Amino acid sequence: MYSNINMHNLQNLEFIQFIKSFLEIISKGDPELLKVKAQYDALLSFYSEMDTFYNPELANKLTKSVQETDSKRDQALGGIIDVIRAYRKHYDPATSLAADNLLDSIDNFGDQIDNYNYIKETSTIRKVCTKWKTDQELVQALEKLNLSSWANKLEDFNTQFEKQYMERMEIDAKSPEITMVEYRKQNYSAYKKVLQYMEANALLNGEEPYIEVNKSINQMIEKYNLVVKSRKSKKEETEEHTQVD
Repeated sequence: MYSNINMHNLQNLEFIQFIKSFLEIISKGDPELLKVKAQYDALLSFYSEMDTFYNPELANKLTKSVQETDSKRDQALGGIIDVIRAYRKHYDPATSLAADNLLDSIDNFGDQIDNYNYIKETSTIRKVCTKWKTDQELVQALEKLNLSSWANKLEDFNTQFEKQYMERMEIDAKSPEITMVEYRKQNYSAYKKVLQYMEANALLNGEEPYIEVNKSINQMIEKYNLVVKSRKSKKEETEEHTQVD
């Protein structure tokens, strides 16, 4: 009746959001009509304790900032690379050579930097920007292609990202894992109990009250499974790179 999801693959914030969404689905379907009021109330109680403990509002805010800044630096890096590649076809040999030198300085670190995991991408961009500032030939190449300010902006975004990412990590560090493990166990057990009671009631009393609720639950599970699958795919792609920091 219900799709499978491995809760262990959900990060703490994702787990919290999953339980919250599940509670909203049950609430909309009416716990009393679904005959799971007691089980719903138990899960709601466990969720409220976990929600207060983890402070997801702040975590959400920082996570959004991290994602937005990561997008900005990816766009900046991609834009610079696009311009450099265009200049490689320039009619002026000096301009074409400047572009070749800059592209080589990037390719030395790999050709898919924006697909690296957060930590490796941050480190790689930092090294690229440092090389552009310390190698006089590259400094002149950036100036010749009018890319100096763009390169500075890339470095700014990368520095901002590193700061925001570390703040996000501190949120997790302040949440003792052993405590979160217990909260997750309580919530998962209560979540499963709600599902079990709905399955039993559907068999005993008919599926009609549960059709739309079950559909919403399975759609939610599918969405979270895609999140996990996407993260796993990116991690596997990252590990294929043999770049040595």
